[in-house]
Amino acid sequence: MNARSTGWWSQVVVFGRRLRHQMRLDVVLIVLVSLAVLVAAAVWASAMISPVHRVGNPSTAPSPTPSLPVVTPTPSPTPTPTPTPTPSPPAPPKPSTMTSSDKYNAATLNVNSAGSAGTLRTFGVRVETTAGLDANNAATQVMAVLNDPRSWAGSGNVRFALVADAAQDSFVVTLASPATIAKYCAATSGSCLAGTTVMVDAMSWTNPPATYGGDAAAWQAYLVNHAVGVLLGKKSATCPGAGAPAPIMAPQETDLGGCVANPWPTP
Repeated sequence: MNARSTGWWSQVVVFGRRLRHQMRLDVVLIVLVSLAVLVAAAVWASAMISPVHRVGNPSTAPSPTPSLPVVTPTPSPTPTPTPTPTPSPPAPPKPSTMTSSDKYNAATLNVNSAGSAGTLRTFGVRVETTAGLDANNAATQVMAVLNDPRSWAGSGNVRFALVADAAQDSFVVTLASPATIAKYCAATSGSCLAGTTVMVDAMSWTNPPATYGGDAAAWQAYLVNHAVGVLLGKKSATCPGAGAPAPIMAPQETDLGGCVANPWPTP
């Protein structure tokens, strides 16, 4: 073999070696790529089959929250309207438990008038024996009323003095049982003036009416002032207007006519 042939063959041998080496590299590369494809396919398949786990979230669908029971409110019962109370009529007068004796105990006290103005009127006090009252106690109450400046003496036209001697009195205040009052006051069926005797119902004296709210002292002042007003010639009166003090000469036992109870001539 000549030198030219030898050189060519040497080149062929070298090329063949390079070609084999390149083919090995290509095979290795193909194998690696194939393995990578297979691994990727396996990972994708696993992801499709297995659930995804995320931090903070359940891997399974959450159970539905149980619904709260619907509570239907019980309707409140409609309140029954309270009926407006009807005012009770005034209580009827208590039946009398006093008997009539037409006999009297006289007060033994002497009390001067509180002032010096006006005409002096002397008086005595008597209490029926069956009335259950003390004559001197009753006389003290009557005198306190007539000496009060809100009474008739407040006008300055008249003044009163209590005397024990019947010969010195100009009139007498007598507390008597309802039966005795009916005997002397038939025309009025109540306290009245019989001659110079001022008759006062002893049963009423101790039982003030509802118009006076149980105030016995105020009611007794009314009885005295009203009866003595009759003696002084004062005329009957009526309520002048709602809320005004009832006139002393107006009846105040059962109906004040819209006025306020008042036991004094000049309150």
